[in-house]
Amino acid sequence: MNFSEFEQLLNAKKNLHPIWFELPSDSAATEEDITETQNDLALRLPVEYRQFLLKHGGGYFALGIVYSLDRDSDFNLARINRQHPLIGKCHLLFSENGCGDFYGFRIEKNQCLAEVCFFDHETQAWQQTGYPELFSFLAEVALSI
Repeated sequence: MNFSEFEQLLNAKKNLHPIWFELPSDSAATEEDITETQNDLALRLPVEYRQFLLKHGGGYFALGIVYSLDRDSDFNLARINRQHPLIGKCHLLFSENGCGDFYGFRIEKNQCLAEVCFFDHETQAWQQTGYPELFSFLAEVALSI
């Protein structure tokens, strides 16, 4: 799913289910915020995640949570990843399900891959999800398609 398709789906869901979007979201990121975070974490974020951060910020997002670059947020990307160094050793955590499990992007040579992975806290292992990128993940998990 590309950014334009995601935005069309999002607008349709906002019209159908406005209550899903009542919780406050985090501030949208700037290009400077993204550059600073990438330098701080010594990696490159996936293109789709950067697009999402610039447009929507993160935090509460419909029926899901997406970590943001908002320093004042409970869902700050860098802070959460520092709190879980073993889980995030080879992955960048970007979301959670509220039950102790995380979603992340695998990191190879300081580049986050687009594919979404799942960390199961019970097995303490990462698994593939079948979501090729963030927008497909959000469409199903946060926008409930």
